[in-house]
Amino acid sequence: MRTFDVPSAPAFWQDPHSFFSSSETAQGGVFASGDGAVSVLGFDALDQLGRNPALDGHPFPAGGMGSPGLDALLRWGLFALTAPEHQPLRRAVAAGFGARRIETLLPLLRRAAVEHCREAARRGQADLVHDVAAPLAGLAFCALVDLEPLQAGALVAAVEEIGRQLSPDSAPDGTEAAGQQAEAVLEMLRALEAAGASPLMRDIAERLPPDTPARPADLVAALVLDSIETMTAGLACALDCLLRQSGVAEAVAADRYGWPLAVQEAFRLTSPVLLTARMAQADIAWQDDIIRRGTTVMLWWPSGNVDPRRFERPFTFEPLRPQARHLAFGTGSHSCLGRQLAAMLAEELAAALLPKEGQRAIRIGETVFLQRFARLPREAPIRFA
Repeated sequence: MRTFDVPSAPAFWQDPHSFFSSSETAQGGVFASGDGAVSVLGFDALDQLGRNPALDGHPFPAGGMGSPGLDALLRWGLFALTAPEHQPLRRAVAAGFGARRIETLLPLLRRAAVEHCREAARRGQADLVHDVAAPLAGLAFCALVDLEPLQAGALVAAVEEIGRQLSPDSAPDGTEAAGQQAEAVLEMLRALEAAGASPLMRDIAERLPPDTPARPADLVAALVLDSIETMTAGLACALDCLLRQSGVAEAVAADRYGWPLAVQEAFRLTSPVLLTARMAQADIAWQDDIIRRGTTVMLWWPSGNVDPRRFERPFTFEPLRPQARHLAFGTGSHSCLGRQLAAMLAEELAAALLPKEGQRAIRIGETVFLQRFARLPREAPIRFA
């Protein structure tokens, strides 16, 4: 098995796609990556292995986060659960995050997108992450679980603090603050469940396995980090991409393609989720290689989204390309449940930032990315003209 060194250079966080060359994704796509781990590169390997049921969640070690609050928050994360817990609990959560419930949020999110963009235009400039993407992601999550909209800011702040602690460049002295934020999130959602005020949690409760110790609030709390940070990354990355495309608003206005196709192509090009770590629960034969049981498997989604064997002109923005399916939010049984909500909100924000008439947002300066596996910009300034 050939080797792939996990990128450590600062340049990787700014432009991860250049680290996944076509030569690396050839010949099977499975690489040894040190410490017994395996990396998967290229569309076909990612798509097929990502759907393999033997490639399951990667559990956090008990007490491994250094904080009881963080351990409690992450204990029921769907991305970390393994069989036999994972599938029954994912089905329960999926019942709460159903397409019909998400679609009912459209009028609220459309108004919110217009209002946020109108306020930013009134000021003349704003930050795409902090003034647009993050507030809307927090509001969308609150609407989904029936929290008061005023609590969105607290959730976004908590996710930022926790995310800093979980990032590769985290500082040890941030554990206590992140743990306190995790405990506050858990307390908020447990109070919501106790009050019986969340239809989403009631739907989850009805479908929980009878023998599980997990409660709806535990499962929803574990989704807060994944949902808000990943959604913020997806919105910021997609909108940053769309604002840099000349003529995209005119093409949508002329019905050459719509915002849904433009947003999905922007997701493909930007790959908001860089990496998912899973664990082999059994030996997996892959071409001439064997991935042994217990191996950590790192799925590098950007390498599949710009794989030239799957996408012609992979770095070109082409919403009408025939091979449209991408891996921006993973694939298989651990893929992101919130992709529909992220896409819907991105479409509304794109229409508000790039209207047919009136002021439009313009990207200015460079987009600076944090060292996060959700590809989250630190800043992305915009102005209106």
